[in-house]
Amino acid sequence: MDKVLSQDEIDALLSGLEGGQIDTTPEEPKEEEQNVKTFDFRNYTISARLKIPGLEVINEQLARSLRMQFSTLLKEMVDINNLPLQMERFKDFLNKIPVPTSIHIFKLEPLKGQALLIIDATLAFLFIERFLGAERKHIKVEGREFTPIEQRLLKKVVDLIFSELEKAWRNIYPVKPKYIRGEVNPQFARVLMPEETVIVTGYNLDLESVSGKILFCYSLSTLQPIKEKLYSPYQLEEYVDLTWKKTLEKYILSSEVDVRAILGRGTITLEDLINLEEGDVIVLDKKVEEPIEVYVEGIPKILGKLGVFKNRFAVQVEKFLSLEEENEVKEAS
Repeated sequence: MDKVLSQDEIDALLSGLEGGQIDTTPEEPKEEEQNVKTFDFRNYTISARLKIPGLEVINEQLARSLRMQFSTLLKEMVDINNLPLQMERFKDFLNKIPVPTSIHIFKLEPLKGQALLIIDATLAFLFIERFLGAERKHIKVEGREFTPIEQRLLKKVVDLIFSELEKAWRNIYPVKPKYIRGEVNPQFARVLMPEETVIVTGYNLDLESVSGKILFCYSLSTLQPIKEKLYSPYQLEEYVDLTWKKTLEKYILSSEVDVRAILGRGTITLEDLINLEEGDVIVLDKKVEEPIEVYVEGIPKILGKLGVFKNRFAVQVEKFLSLEEENEVKEAS
């Protein structure tokens, strides 16, 4: 307030309060204020969809490779759909995981911190049944746990996922998934602080009669050092088919190019050119010990040394020219 009350005004206000002349009854809250709810900062839930271009590229590439690998492994077509990226608290994520579940703790070296790979029990037991030669479509998971033999069989699936995950991360940031241990109960997979923020991504797998999820849980602090790479527009480039790439390289490397080695340059008159005879000498602008220029398709690319190899004239490569040096040679020519 800009105005300061005088002592007389303060005395009048106090006497009004004592005499009841001033109403001190609290006002009823307005209708819009009655709908306001208190927010407890000590107990809240983070749940938000994210747009992280780098992770989306990784997920798309991993989905394509896992679709092919799982279809071959299970001997039936597997449909894989990407799930939206979610950000939430680690304890909220764990509370949603049922028991039993195939939980695998790993690290993305050289990044710090630990991450989780979650495979729904229905999918986990389906893989186990197929490894053992069974063809059952409906699998009961309630009350079951994974035996040591079943855990070893599941490790093959986990290794396959980690192998494809490493390939999917290659164009974003080279990482190496390192397996730490497996768990069945989420209570024993508390590798992060309960209030820590995590990024959850994954897939929904649909088979003929079974469906389930495969999820990855990354700590936000783990991805923090490479956030610029994950948000960079570079990550939006399309995945390159390796077969197509090798075929293209084969055609390019087998292409023929014109290569000329320039020993030197000299100037003579037309009359001297017409009257040239065997044994005459033409003086060039280069000394014997100076490197000669090698042109590829008319562009200077190499400096070399003239010599003989297997009774044939040859040029030994001494240096590849930079773009600036190429321009200097062109100007001098």
